[in-house]
Amino acid sequence: MVNIDYENIKKYPTVECALCGFVFRNKTSMKNHLDSMHNGNKTVSGFITKRPRKCTDLQCMEKGCKCKFYNKQLFISHLKFDHCIDFDIRNLKFTSEDEFFSWKEDFEQENNSRYVRVTGCKTLQDGKKLSYYYCNRSTYFTSKSKGVRKRSTPVKVKGLCTASIKEVQNKNGSVEILLCATHYGHDISSEHMRMTKREREEITELIQRGDHPDFVINAARAKASDSLGRVHMLNRKDIKNIERKLGIRHPDFLKQRTINDLSTDRWILKLQRTPDNPILFYKPNNVKCEHLEPNDVMLIFMTQNQYNWINKFGTDGIFMVTEMSMVRAQLYLTVLYVCDEFNVMLPVCFMMCNDSKIYQSFFLNIIFNKMGTIYAKALITDDNYDLYESWCSIMSPVKHVINQRYIDNQIIEKLQTDIEKQDLQHDIYDKICSFFNGSDESMKEEIINYTNFKLKMNNETKPFGIFFDQMFASRADMWAFCYLKESLNLNQMININTVYNQMIVLCENKKHFTPNLSKNMHIFFSALLEIQKNRKTKIEEINIKISNNHKNAMCYPSKLIFPLSNNKWRVTLEDGTNNGYVTITRKFCKIIDCTVKCQACYNICAHIYECSCSRGEITICEHVHMLGIFNKRSQIDADEQLKEEKLDVEDLKTNILLKLKRILGNIDFVNDEEMLRRISVSLSRVDNSVTKVKNADNWHDD
Repeated sequence: MVNIDYENIKKYPTVECALCGFVFRNKTSMKNHLDSMHNGNKTVSGFITKRPRKCTDLQCMEKGCKCKFYNKQLFISHLKFDHCIDFDIRNLKFTSEDEFFSWKEDFEQENNSRYVRVTGCKTLQDGKKLSYYYCNRSTYFTSKSKGVRKRSTPVKVKGLCTASIKEVQNKNGSVEILLCATHYGHDISSEHMRMTKREREEITELIQRGDHPDFVINAARAKASDSLGRVHMLNRKDIKNIERKLGIRHPDFLKQRTINDLSTDRWILKLQRTPDNPILFYKPNNVKCEHLEPNDVMLIFMTQNQYNWINKFGTDGIFMVTEMSMVRAQLYLTVLYVCDEFNVMLPVCFMMCNDSKIYQSFFLNIIFNKMGTIYAKALITDDNYDLYESWCSIMSPVKHVINQRYIDNQIIEKLQTDIEKQDLQHDIYDKICSFFNGSDESMKEEIINYTNFKLKMNNETKPFGIFFDQMFASRADMWAFCYLKESLNLNQMININTVYNQMIVLCENKKHFTPNLSKNMHIFFSALLEIQKNRKTKIEEINIKISNNHKNAMCYPSKLIFPLSNNKWRVTLEDGTNNGYVTITRKFCKIIDCTVKCQACYNICAHIYECSCSRGEITICEHVHMLGIFNKRSQIDADEQLKEEKLDVEDLKTNILLKLKRILGNIDFVNDEEMLRRISVSLSRVDNSVTKVKNADNWHDD
């Protein structure tokens, strides 16, 4: 691994080896390669006598490119100029090495990466200390295992990653670094991360204090965020490894103790003392509390990441409240959800109690005390008008939406009781299901016509038709997508089923829940972690797709873009699909720090522009990338033109000042009174012109 001058990367001429395909900067380098690797361009028995060095095998992984390199700087030049890959290069300064290490730890945790030093610190002639840090996934992996690996991909990749840090420590203790934050050849995943020193110290402190392993796991998962780190995926095996390293030996009775044997009160009291306290409210049995009965049991909790989700998606967002029974625990579960940027519901607060319907208003009041007023635009409930009124009085007025899952259950029950023929049941059910997600304007009229002229006019279906008309058809604007897409500004229907099914499976599984609230909370923490993993995987997949679309858009000329208005553009298609063009419309993204965006297009996110080719899919298509690249190039050209104009003005100012100095220096030799008068008039005119320019353009002299 050699020092890379990232700041002076440029396009280099190259020479390719005819035997192995490696690329070099000049013929001298290739000759040295032939002498060392191919024995002076000779082969023995039809094969090359020496293998190329694996440690410097840099192979381009772009589609259709087979270039290989020994030189890392040449490899980066190839990626930058031949494949238009932008490299994030930064120069940073720190007052001390401790400040640098603290920044490095936070940077690694934020970006799911890790930089390691593979060689020692070098002292330069001027007394400065030089160190190099490389991505921990660089170099090769050689598997010695003969069985099935638990990890799907190895930590090490086949080659060298471009990400690195060059650290220079000055004599006064300050640190200067040159950071290349762009990774190549592998994905960014928390699966290959390790806990930081700070995180290991926090976990070790809890273990040495004698806390139960499940409590340590809950404390770590309670502070999980969207940037899911290794510590948030802590498990019992990790804790056993730390205990073995510390030499901790627990008595046999402590080893066999489970989470069910612990006191719920003690468990929750410990969680309340943690920095990221997830407990919003807790009332144990036989304890007096205002507004609650003595025999009531209630626990309301919200993790730090759930709190962040409400702040991120809650403003002008869509919320949902559901209720379900926890069979074995003999408790009721109430969950508050919020809709994310992918139109998927995320659970943001849980309440376990022995009668949820009585205390729904209390549940909302506790959330209000934690979050303040939530200015949402819609609330989805199971046709529960009392809950809707409670939300409007506690939070803010919103649109009431009926849960389609609740409608689905009601229709199935009514069809089974009112209609005997199963074929007819299936036909009616399939037709009503088409109303749920139908987006055409004609669907509004079709709901009315089908109810009045199909269901209510047939004697076999008339009772069901009257029920459907009174309960749902007359209120189609509260559940049908053809209405909601306009009132809630939706591109596709909200996905309720994914997380709702997960909660139902948890509640109906008799092996999971018990009357012990601490164990139940531990199960919900595990479910939340799984939701966060799936969400993070989806974000990574979409961002990879966005990056690939950006590369494809680089091949198209900007002349294909035609502006229709300030917020609308038409892009001509060369393949002739979609009537030969697509239309792009500018929208507005209200999500704070949106996660699906293209950094190469001035950080435009997937919600700012809507293309007619996307069909509701949350991504940035090639056509939007074309527009982003066009706008970026136009801005760069405008900035360069403005810079050139400023340089021209500076040159003109310098020339004028030099001429004035020369004139003033020669005035002593002028004795003609008329000539002096003319010079005075000319100078006054120049003074007036300069004053006008100052007032008009805010132009200032040096």
